Amino acid sequence: MKFHETRVKVRFTEVDLYQVVWHGHYLSWFELSRNELARRFELDPLKLMEAGFLVPVVEVQCQFKEPARPNDEVIIRTGMQRSELANLIFTYAVLHAETEKVLATGRTIHVLTDSKGTLLYRIPEAIQQRIGKMMEYLEVE
Repeated sequence: MKFHETRVKVRFTEVDLYQVVWHGHYLSWFELSRNELARRFELDPLKLMEAGFLVPVVEVQCQFKEPARPNDEVIIRTGMQRSELANLIFTYAVLHAETEKVLATGRTIHVLTDSKGTLLYRIPEAIQQRIGKMMEYLEVE
């Protein structure tokens, strides 16, 4: 399986009192990388809203392994998992750019709704085609 990679340099404003990246910023990094990937396939939130859909997060998981520190450069690797349900499952690994040591791993699950927030149990064909292209790009099995 391939990944989409996003690089981020840890900023002073992302560090907490203990001089490590505050845990909530990892979720921001997940979102940044996921949206970069989705944009390539016209699946980013703005394009989906224009088409009349929303893709809210319904579940988040994050496991912290090692801390990121000020001025570290990190790589966020974003992938996908196949699902039998009408949802999208993204996976993440945050690595230290220099050592490639895994700092955190995570997963988000998203559902598809109409613009009023009504849950869709089937993904419309036009959106499913875009998802299929993204999964093909990522070589999802």
